[in-house]
Amino acid sequence: MKKILLPTDFSDLGDFAYGIASKLAKDTNAEIIALSIVSGPPGAIYSLSGELTNDEGNDYSEWKRKLDASKAKLQDWVSGKPGIVHTISAIGNVDDTILRISEVEEVDLIVMGSEGLYRKSVWSKDSHTEYVTNHSEIPVLSLKCDRENIDLNQIVLVGDFLTAEKINVNILKVIQEAYQSTLVLLTINTPSQTRTEKEVHSDMELFAKCNDLSNYVMKTYNDVTVESGIGKFTAENDIDLIAMGTHQGHGFSRLFKGSISDDVVNHLYHPILTFPI
Repeated sequence: MKKILLPTDFSDLGDFAYGIASKLAKDTNAEIIALSIVSGPPGAIYSLSGELTNDEGNDYSEWKRKLDASKAKLQDWVSGKPGIVHTISAIGNVDDTILRISEVEEVDLIVMGSEGLYRKSVWSKDSHTEYVTNHSEIPVLSLKCDRENIDLNQIVLVGDFLTAEKINVNILKVIQEAYQSTLVLLTINTPSQTRTEKEVHSDMELFAKCNDLSNYVMKTYNDVTVESGIGKFTAENDIDLIAMGTHQGHGFSRLFKGSISDDVVNHLYHPILTFPI
């Protein structure tokens, strides 16, 4: 892992995100890019660096003053925060800007504090983390509270494992290797589940072999819903990090068809690593 993008609105969520981002950066030799965003005027055109493009007839001086203030505030915020080697301040739509900057800067991981459904960010009334998670081609690590001292002894990877398809779990492997974590492959058995535990474990073995996984154990858990099962299993088994695929499709990712990944991101207090299938 080389680069971590850290969007911040200067709230405690940004501090929480920095805590775990700095831990990961230190232990994987990555650098952190801090990003602040000023919500811009609707319909405006922006450069790749986040600057408003001159548009005859529109006065953008107010937003440019806000951008200058955001730059100054970001410099103050990163002061005394080791690992942050670069800062970017931009004007634009918060969600689109995070996605664009992550691609332009070729980052490997986005780390975001998530307000979920329990509190609201100063940025907007909706969950930016949920949007970014659902649209990013780059893995996203989200969290709702301070996890700076997390041990990362156990990481659970949740899925159906219905097909032995190869997916991009490189960041998961990097984190697992850095902390010598045990990877727990987990399937939640709901009342509609038809496979036996033996069949599920067989599918997990094939998936693990296809993706060159190591140091893993296989678990199933019975519950009425997938989200509830994930929450109960992680609480009962001292899990440090939840990992799961997004971008609904087939096979492994079919478990998250609909809003399950959104529900997990919004409701559970464990750090959650999502990656595109």
